Amino acid sequence: MRLEMASFRVTQISFGETTALRNGVLTVDRAAVTAMVLGDSNLTGVSVELAGSGESTRIIHVIDAIEPRYKPAGSTFPWFISPPDQVGSGVTHRLEGVAVIATGDIPGAADSQGLKEAIIDMSGPGAPYSPFSDMCNVVLQFSFAPGVHIPDATASCRKATMRVAKYLAEATRDLQPDAVVNYELGKVDASLPRVVYIMPTMSEGELHTTFLYGMSVTSTPALVHPNEVLDSALISADYWIACHRSPTHHYQNEPVIQALYRRHGQDINFVGVILGRSLIPSAIEKHRQAAQMAKLAKMLDAQGAVITMSNGGHAYADQMLICQHVEQAGIATVLGVDEYSDTDGSDFPLVTYVPQATAIVSVGNQEEIIQMPAVSRVLGGDRFLAGNDYEIGFQKQPNEAFPVGLRQLYAATCQLGYTTHRGRAY
Repeated sequence: MRLEMASFRVTQISFGETTALRNGVLTVDRAAVTAMVLGDSNLTGVSVELAGSGESTRIIHVIDAIEPRYKPAGSTFPWFISPPDQVGSGVTHRLEGVAVIATGDIPGAADSQGLKEAIIDMSGPGAPYSPFSDMCNVVLQFSFAPGVHIPDATASCRKATMRVAKYLAEATRDLQPDAVVNYELGKVDASLPRVVYIMPTMSEGELHTTFLYGMSVTSTPALVHPNEVLDSALISADYWIACHRSPTHHYQNEPVIQALYRRHGQDINFVGVILGRSLIPSAIEKHRQAAQMAKLAKMLDAQGAVITMSNGGHAYADQMLICQHVEQAGIATVLGVDEYSDTDGSDFPLVTYVPQATAIVSVGNQEEIIQMPAVSRVLGGDRFLAGNDYEIGFQKQPNEAFPVGLRQLYAATCQLGYTTHRGRAY
């Protein structure tokens, strides 16, 4: 399976009469983007805005972020807006440096019954915690029909965001890419250590989940080719704690997969990705998944495994049990986690651990407090979401200055390791 990822770099973005890409400048036809939302009875409209690096802009109510993609031959966002054909091969166009960010205040979405608040600042002390602060963002603020069920509302904005992402990427249809990267698990020296990537993803009911070809991931592990993940087969529908979320954009540019590919044939033999579930509700099902993942890794004759996770709380138990079973199968592991270290970093950082977890990479402390400055513009809504009142800062208006826990910044401590943040002990 060979995937040719053609990158078209975007350094500036603006509205224009047509959607086009010229010399790194993407112009967006606002009316055309708006029209894509019309016709869905769950959505009453959309406000389309642009947000660039360094602006005094705060984006709230973030639902997902998607990189614009277009496959000249094949399915773009399979199942959702294209047939559920296998992806991961052929040619895919991507707009490098662009994200389509879905936002909105979904009626009834509060606390455990809906979406948590999620913030992106385009400048100031909060900006370094978000990779999207350095991108050209098309921000969609959706309006929802009264009484719409929360899963229906999120499903509608998900498809609309994908349609916009594909539409923007289609501006590259007749252009030559700035760069092409080929992804292929070719044959390598048989003496190189075989490494598998084990990737539990968020799945807790129909609202907080992750889709593989349109179906929620389950605790029965699936072996997938890394190219499928990079080619948008894996879609985020995780709307829980903001800092933990793995946006669809991060799956499309999955950093562990990218790193393992760079080393494939050099000092490792990358043998594939095992997908599973985070936040499994029962202890016996957690045990079952861990045992099955260890079995698959053993069948792949893996000697090493990278194990990430998605979300928080008892999801850490899923990851640690997987680590334990894989280590007991004779396979060395390394884990990616974020920390609960209190505001000053003094608390024990892990929810739970097993003795076999001896190689752990931190992606930051979600309890760190950030002082957010006042901003000139707020996108996504005009007040913070209900149900997040335990954050003292959320008693303020979104354009005001306030302190907030890092946990409320979108994807700030995503356990995939997309950013460069980490916890450090002295």
